[in-house]
Amino acid sequence: MKNIVRHTATITLAALIMSGCNNKQQTQTAIPETSDSVQSAVKDRSELPSSQLTVKNITKSKKNEVGEFELSFDFPENGNATLVNAIREYISESLGTCYGGGEDNSKQGSYNGDLADGEKMADYYFSLKLKEFEEMNSTMKEDGAPEIPPLASSTKITKDYETDKVVTFLFKSYENAGGAHGGSVGSGMSFRKSDGRRIGWELFTATGMQSVIRNGLKEYFEVKTDEELEGCLTLNDTFVIPMPVTPPLFGKDGIIVTYQQYEIAAYAAGMPSFTIPYDKAKGMMNQTGKNLLP
Repeated sequence: MKNIVRHTATITLAALIMSGCNNKQQTQTAIPETSDSVQSAVKDRSELPSSQLTVKNITKSKKNEVGEFELSFDFPENGNATLVNAIREYISESLGTCYGGGEDNSKQGSYNGDLADGEKMADYYFSLKLKEFEEMNSTMKEDGAPEIPPLASSTKITKDYETDKVVTFLFKSYENAGGAHGGSVGSGMSFRKSDGRRIGWELFTATGMQSVIRNGLKEYFEVKTDEELEGCLTLNDTFVIPMPVTPPLFGKDGIIVTYQQYEIAAYAAGMPSFTIPYDKAKGMMNQTGKNLLP
């Protein structure tokens, strides 16, 4: 069944051998029951004070003989025009990573239509995902697979946190292409509201970060010593633990730090994460970062 490989590039990490510390269990993204036809729902979520970013939720879902599929995102409608455009670009690029169809256009997203048309953007990416999984199902049939499991894909982008200075969108995706288990991604992006700047780790200084990361991971893995923590990680060198590929996310209780599956630990360890309280994060941020704190 070698032909299946090229259809599952976005979830190859999920096929690795399960191992890890404390056998953390994954929570799969729930996919609602729907009819065979594509359902489209737009829910107004813009009843917010005028100073806040207003969004509407756009959802596409389908359940058929191939599997279950859902795409849902909070689409910016009103607010600072620069910020609104920046978030719309982020949504398209994020969906492009999971729904891009080909390696050449997946990183930045291949949608080239009107960014202000959220329905059209959703239709475009959802159609790509359906086509990808339908072709995968056909290939398994052609290769004579004795049993073809139902496939699944669920992607959600939600507005999670907002102040007068920043707004955070969370990205969650789960896919199962018929392997032993599916693969999940839990990421996101925080934006500076004044100009739509994407907030990254460049706002943090190196001073004190290693200690905070180690302590946060010890809490996640429920261990107390560096030696115990090392046993939970799959890093060749744990002297300096790398910063996560997921950027820092502003949340209700502080800066959220999240590592992806397999980034520093095995699949069974889940997505190691912890929160740095704002009063503690302040001491590790440059002035640009401090200006964004609540």
